Amino acid sequence: MNLVLSALTLFMLNADIPAKVSFLVGTATIDRAGKKYSAVLNASLLVDDVVTTGADSECEIQFSDYALVRLQPNSSVKIERKEETPKGIFHSIFASMGEVVSKVTKMNKDDEYQMRTDAAQAFIRGTTFKTTIEQDGASSFSVFEGNIAVKSLLEGAKEILLNENFKSQIKKGELEPFVDKLSDLEITAFANTYKDFLDRGKVLDEMREKLEEEKKKIEEDLNKEKDDAKDKLKGLFK
Repeated sequence: MNLVLSALTLFMLNADIPAKVSFLVGTATIDRAGKKYSAVLNASLLVDDVVTTGADSECEIQFSDYALVRLQPNSSVKIERKEETPKGIFHSIFASMGEVVSKVTKMNKDDEYQMRTDAAQAFIRGTTFKTTIEQDGASSFSVFEGNIAVKSLLEGAKEILLNENFKSQIKKGELEPFVDKLSDLEITAFANTYKDFLDRGKVLDEMREKLEEEKKKIEEDLNKEKDDAKDKLKGLFK
């Protein structure tokens, strides 16, 4: 099995290129506008692209705002929406089969990240969680860090808050998910199985935190320069 791994690097947010393939083991395909392409490391991913992994294959998608998504073997996701507006940054990912792990860095107040399946949707803010879609369409969400809000796609369904170390399962056509606590074995198995993924997620968290600090410092410096300029102008007219 060939392992292809890139160093995590910053790349600028672009409305046309919202994500890239950042890690690939085995094979994966990208379905774009009805045409299929073989996924390669650092391949750009666009809105409406469908990424599907083969048997014994894994693929990670890094979004330009530091969210990280990992597809296990025989899994598939579609990038439904990824845009930046004055109100915030918006994601929508549709998982149609397999197992998908997401590491979403802490988001700003008005940012929104949504994971959908045929049975339910989850709303996320700074969370590590796993989505599993069974052959019959039943969907489960397991939260290992933070919390998510889970909601059936049926009209009239209510959001249910799923806290850290809890899981839910919902079948197509059900109004409410079944909620249960994750076992110690499940928590340990997740930490061991996805250690490399979680480590890369921590790097992204650190990168985002550093960037936010730099942006804050630039804003403070600009405000100070404006205040100094105002004080000088006042001094001229005294």
